[in-house]
Amino acid sequence: MDSEKLIELFLKFPGIGPRQARRFVYFLAGEEKSYVDNLAKLISDIKSEMKQCQSCFRYYEKKDSSNSSVDESLCRVCSSQTRDKNLIMIVEKDVDLENIERMNVFNGKYFVLGGLLSLSDNGKSEIRLKQLYDKIQKEKPAEIILATSATVEGENTNLYIEKILEPLKVKISRLGRGLSTGAELEYSDSETIENALQNRK
Repeated sequence: MDSEKLIELFLKFPGIGPRQARRFVYFLAGEEKSYVDNLAKLISDIKSEMKQCQSCFRYYEKKDSSNSSVDESLCRVCSSQTRDKNLIMIVEKDVDLENIERMNVFNGKYFVLGGLLSLSDNGKSEIRLKQLYDKIQKEKPAEIILATSATVEGENTNLYIEKILEPLKVKISRLGRGLSTGAELEYSDSETIENALQNRK
């Protein structure tokens, strides 16, 4: 086994640095074989057990999808007939969506960007800007809520989205006071998010 190759693979995980990646390798080396085998199987099953929603682009488990009478390419939220289709919240990543859903403070629909624009991106990042434009143009929601992290990258992304969606004449609001500068949506509690939603502007 080449432990360095395994460390390189762990380094691809979000937020994982070299020291943490090395700790993972040593941790696995000290575990029972049954634990490592089970972990390897669960990782291997991810691609077959999870799907990507063709509307909001979140990943979800197939067992969490809608019933057979609804489009199976959509997640539970996007296929729901009770959600407010006139409200679309734009988030950076899947965990942001899950955090908001868990708190039951929002009844609209979502779009997952898949990242943020850095100051040097100039709109050329791999995030889903074209898909976002196409979705808004097609669905024509009454309001879009920008719910990116309160960081420099989040602000830069918001400004760029406002620019590219301007021709569509859709109302665009941002989360209001409640999220402190530098805060990530993923780690915000329900009261903070609810206040930010109520005070959006």
